[in-house]
Amino acid sequence: MSQTTMSTMSTMSTMSQTTMSEELVGSGQRGAARQDSHSTGLRETGGGGDGTAHGSDSVNGQDTSGPADLAGAGGAGSAAGARGAASAAGARGAAGEDASAKDASLRALEVLSHALEEMRRDQQLLEKRLAALHRERAEGRAWRDILTAEEPPGTMQVVSRMLARLAKASGTLRKELVDTLRREGASIPAIAKLFGVTHQRVSNLLRRPSERSE
Repeated sequence: MSQTTMSTMSTMSTMSQTTMSEELVGSGQRGAARQDSHSTGLRETGGGGDGTAHGSDSVNGQDTSGPADLAGAGGAGSAAGARGAASAAGARGAAGEDASAKDASLRALEVLSHALEEMRRDQQLLEKRLAALHRERAEGRAWRDILTAEEPPGTMQVVSRMLARLAKASGTLRKELVDTLRREGASIPAIAKLFGVTHQRVSNLLRRPSERSE
């Protein structure tokens, strides 16, 4: 074989090796690029650099939530529960105040009924005393002698006791009713008309402390 032919074959072999090396390098670079792209995708879907999952991932067709999502949901649930409890407590407080006001009016009615029962007994005693006073005065006796001879309680003491009981019980009822009517939206002139008193009298009742707070 001539030297020219051998030189040509050697040159072709060198070119073939160079081409193969270039193909191998290119294939390696493409593989590395695919691997980097795959790693980047995993980091984007898997969360932060610490390996903690964020958001919801789909694994084998199932949704999984990371610790951050669970903590956020738990905090939101606790806050909603606290707001609900506060609202319920506020509603119970308002209902309790209304019930207390109604109970105060009912108690005032009961006190007045009890006062009338006691006054009824005093009335029977008073009727007997008045009949006796009328008889003795008609006989010409002096008032000093008549009243001094009475057994206690005297006639005028019974009258004072009856009036005091009625004034106290009726005053308590008026106060409770005026306060309740105002809470219900009634005006002072309307209340004065219902009670048969002046506007000033209603205003005084509103300013007077309730016996519940005394």
